Amino acid sequence: MKKLLLLIFLISSIGGKAQQLSAEAKFGLVTVSTGSSDDAIYQIWGHTVLHLNDPVNGINECYDYGTFSFDQPGFVIKFLKGTLPYQMAKYDFQTFIDHYKYKENRSASEQILNLSEQQKQDLHQFLTKNYLPENREYKYRFFYYNCASRIRDILQQVCNDSLQFSPTLHADSTYRQWIDKYASKKKPWMNFGMSLAIGLPSEEKTKESGAMFLPDNLSVGFDSATIFQNGLKQPFVSVKIQHTLVEPPNVSSSLFSPFVVFAILFAFVAIYTFWQIKNGNKKILFDKIFFSILGIAGWFFLGLWLLTDHGVTERNMNVIWAFPLLFPLIFFIKNKVISKPLLWIYAILNFVLLMAWNFKPQGIPQSVIPIILSALIRVVFILKNYNGFKTNS
Repeated sequence: MKKLLLLIFLISSIGGKAQQLSAEAKFGLVTVSTGSSDDAIYQIWGHTVLHLNDPVNGINECYDYGTFSFDQPGFVIKFLKGTLPYQMAKYDFQTFIDHYKYKENRSASEQILNLSEQQKQDLHQFLTKNYLPENREYKYRFFYYNCASRIRDILQQVCNDSLQFSPTLHADSTYRQWIDKYASKKKPWMNFGMSLAIGLPSEEKTKESGAMFLPDNLSVGFDSATIFQNGLKQPFVSVKIQHTLVEPPNVSSSLFSPFVVFAILFAFVAIYTFWQIKNGNKKILFDKIFFSILGIAGWFFLGLWLLTDHGVTERNMNVIWAFPLLFPLIFFIKNKVISKPLLWIYAILNFVLLMAWNFKPQGIPQSVIPIILSALIRVVFILKNYNGFKTNS
């Protein structure tokens, strides 16, 4: 029994022990350009991996912290709750480069890192241990702990205080602004949805370190970083290599952007309400549908706020206009005792929101303004016509 335990210990020790690198070994940060696939929305952020090339030992592989398994038990629930584990993967480097060039039409560049031989060995040891099956998974957070920021943290851990990033880099940008920069033109509807889902935490200034949750910013951060080697401050990036260069596809802007669609909705609501007033029509079937949608959206935002672990969907001011109590309030719309006070509260809150639009602490898409105006028109219509609703409306 003792021999068996000793054998297991030796095997596990060998499994976590990294091969000794040669003096020619180099580590590089590989940055993959953004993509435009409609089926893979994650492409719009770009991608990044660590590359180890040691020709003496025949090592040419990359380490990727941006993978997950669709076969994960409870995948959909874990994804929605923000508890889906991501994991580290290791690939042959040339296969990795060819995939992004020929399969996804994306460029790849590399920054060779100015590391000492000991730092390279320490980094290799860390990655080798991290690649063990029991260590590969990590708790993914889009803003704080993803494929790019994970690499930032690893390099800081290996290099300690000798690695320094520029404190003025991206000092005034928020997480929400970075999301808008990448997604607003390429995928306006996805950007609209993300802007609604993320709450007040997204208004935090990223500063130089936080901005590196995006691969391009990580690359820029490494470019401007310095490292102390042999008592001298030196650039952290020693050489740049362009492995592949692919012309990015043209992204055509859609005519039916969120603002255009909801502006059309507002025009319809205004015209329809005017027609109802002129013709004495007091049916509220439209309101039952419209406010049900707003209420259900509000419950969704509230669920992201209270029931998930994303870390960025908390304290969401969108529950002001997507008021959760609108659903089921709509079922009691003709009961003045129940609905009238709530509708007044809803109207006042949204009027204040519009008046203070430029001073609100959370960025809410401009496309929401036509929705709020449409809701206010219908609330006023309902409040003015309580005594004349049709029983079958």
